[in-house]
Amino acid sequence: MRDPASPVATGAGVLFPELADATEPAPPLRTRGSRVLRMVARVVLWGLIAAGAVAAARGPLPPADRPGPAPGAGPPDRPGEAVATVFLRDYLTVGDDPAARHRRLSRFTVAGADLRGSVSVPPGVDQYVDHVVAAGSRSVAGGIEVTVLAHVLQVRSGAYRDGGTLAFVVPVVVLPRGVAVRGRPRPTTLPIASGAALPHPRPTPTARSRPAGRLARQAVNALVAGDGTRLALLGGGRHPSARPLPAGWHAIDVGDAEVTETSGALVAQVAVRVRPPSGQVSYVIPVRVDLATGHSGLTVRRIEAGGSS
Repeated sequence: MRDPASPVATGAGVLFPELADATEPAPPLRTRGSRVLRMVARVVLWGLIAAGAVAAARGPLPPADRPGPAPGAGPPDRPGEAVATVFLRDYLTVGDDPAARHRRLSRFTVAGADLRGSVSVPPGVDQYVDHVVAAGSRSVAGGIEVTVLAHVLQVRSGAYRDGGTLAFVVPVVVLPRGVAVRGRPRPTTLPIASGAALPHPRPTPTARSRPAGRLARQAVNALVAGDGTRLALLGGGRHPSARPLPAGWHAIDVGDAEVTETSGALVAQVAVRVRPPSGQVSYVIPVRVDLATGHSGLTVRRIEAGGSS
């Protein structure tokens, strides 16, 4: 790449949508550094995001023994997942006002559900949640079970400590008036496979990978330059299917290509440094190029840069 000094963001962005509220504000912090102030501001912002979801869950709820629909396959229960997500945020938030926490939880639960004492923290320690998201749900007798991921923070003497990412299954009952949490969440395994080894694709002989890599780089250069004539030539006389960069994004540099072969098909991943519509931060992204072998040799069949076709 010709721009090694440019900053590169290699992550995938924010892992979890933020849901939180400011019903129980964070305790006064003794450390007034910018990091802590930003954390408090984020809690307030997430409260605004959660306000709409909380309103739907307010009001007295029917008893837990009223039956819901029978389990069955179907699309995800979005209201159930939303309620389970906001509930778990409040369930894992433990400060110095247990009564206020109990009132918050009762907005989401069926009548008679007793969650007091479910979460305990050491004296002088409060716990908060800064990221929470539903990871899926499944139908069970009387309702659904929602798997929710939450990243927790503990605070002692004004200093925040990372409490890790936790996964819980939240039991939700489906009722004619809506949905409600019907009991204590239970922990479950995080659905994360970081560090897992991927199956290795078939090694591509150098005699094929080098020309395939060159062709893929040429195709990407033609795509970012908007050279349709060149693309048609690389496609063997036919314009390859292409998804360019999103509107406003532009390529700064086209780097190397990594070629793999699966079931006889050649696929190249070309590293491209790009910049969004505003700002000076650049990102290295993979652009996929599907290649085919015919009577006339290698041709480009598809280029995937992430935008619209």
